[in-house]
Amino acid sequence: MKKVFPAFVVLMILVLLYAVAVKWFTDPDVAMVLDRDRLRTDSLGFGMDFLWGASTSAYQVEGNCTNCNWSQFETSLDPHGHPRIAHGQKCGLASDHWNRYKEDIQLLKELHLNAFRFSVEWSKVEPEEGVFADSVLDHYERVVDELHVNGIEPLITLHHFTNPIWFERKGGFERDDSPAILARFATRVVQRLGSKVRFWSTINEPNVYAVEGYVRATFPPAKHDPAEAIIVFRNLLRAHTACYQAIKKIRPEAQVGLLANIFLFDPPERWNLLDVMLAHYLNTALSVSVIDYLTTGVFDFSLPGMGREHFDTGVPEAFDFVGLNYYSRLVYRFDPFTEEKMVAVQHLRREDLTDKGWEIYPEGLYRALHMISSRTPKPIYITENGIADDSDLRRAGFIEDHLLVTNRALHDGMNVKGYFYWSLLDNFEWTDGFDVRFGLYAVDYATQKRTLRKGSVKYREIIMQSDKWLH
Repeated sequence: MKKVFPAFVVLMILVLLYAVAVKWFTDPDVAMVLDRDRLRTDSLGFGMDFLWGASTSAYQVEGNCTNCNWSQFETSLDPHGHPRIAHGQKCGLASDHWNRYKEDIQLLKELHLNAFRFSVEWSKVEPEEGVFADSVLDHYERVVDELHVNGIEPLITLHHFTNPIWFERKGGFERDDSPAILARFATRVVQRLGSKVRFWSTINEPNVYAVEGYVRATFPPAKHDPAEAIIVFRNLLRAHTACYQAIKKIRPEAQVGLLANIFLFDPPERWNLLDVMLAHYLNTALSVSVIDYLTTGVFDFSLPGMGREHFDTGVPEAFDFVGLNYYSRLVYRFDPFTEEKMVAVQHLRREDLTDKGWEIYPEGLYRALHMISSRTPKPIYITENGIADDSDLRRAGFIEDHLLVTNRALHDGMNVKGYFYWSLLDNFEWTDGFDVRFGLYAVDYATQKRTLRKGSVKYREIIMQSDKWLH
């Protein structure tokens, strides 16, 4: 006679398996809550060599970047006949940083910053394939010289979203020879500036470039092609390795890194296995895969509904530091009845959101730092962290909380070597145009006048407090 397990035993086994699965897929840091008052009692652990900086990108602040994919994109219409950029705005002169860089470098000094991250505009340096503009390289050399005169360390980004039109027409990073093409550009820039620049970042946010351009279609080339997105993602990472090798061949002493955007994904309920699994796969595919690529040289991408890719470059550890761009987290629930299979969940008060609609979530910075430091002991530079806050009511608190979190990470042994606020100036914020204001300095675009925001003073206060502590 067969024994029949009581129903409650079967139920208990199923519940146990379910609980084990939830725990397996759950980020152990997801429930983290940091006590701000306690963080304020921590001694400041920023070292003497800590880089205090601000970041910009060429297209967003220089002005007159008229020979790249974004200059074309901002004049195009979406499939519904609407402008790609908010209110049909055009970048144009932007913040006129090309002409006002000396003034802007003095703004860095005013805040006691000792580092500046900026990008060189590929479409200006190489306006036609294989044709390099020495006059443009002359300009960037003058910028570097001016930074050094003022005691400010330059960190140059080689690729920050924009491609020359000729490269875009060839297929951009969809092409398997794109890493070699970008490495040729990197070689020319480093040959010219390498003796004066110690820090180089190769690619800014490869995951964002791939997802926004080939999944969400909010960046050029505005395609809805997940399979192509994975290829582009892979080729951008390969391009990093190619640029790293090219730079090291010219300047072995250079410090070269990649800038990883870590936008954390969390489930709305931590008991819902489908939501927990969705967050796990998104974090792994879009963030962890980048750090694992750096350490192993292997691109291993897997996201249900999007695709898989495995590619081994055979070149592990092709980096000297990791640049972390961190802003917030996203909360999604799994919904099988939608085309995307996931739905954003927003349950916060307006005062807890930035002007971009992003949650103000300082704990996420600690979690992102831990995600990286648990995989590599190499230095981490926070190369972007900032708030869109036109009212300037939340900027001071945002800066303080994120620097306190950074300080906590240092106390916990994480190898954080610098912090760069995004951005030094109000700028052309991609598809949002000039509508959102990240700048430490407000820009009046009618006059190009720069004005230090009151909330930005908190950054200087913490730097000065740290200096006093160290001395």
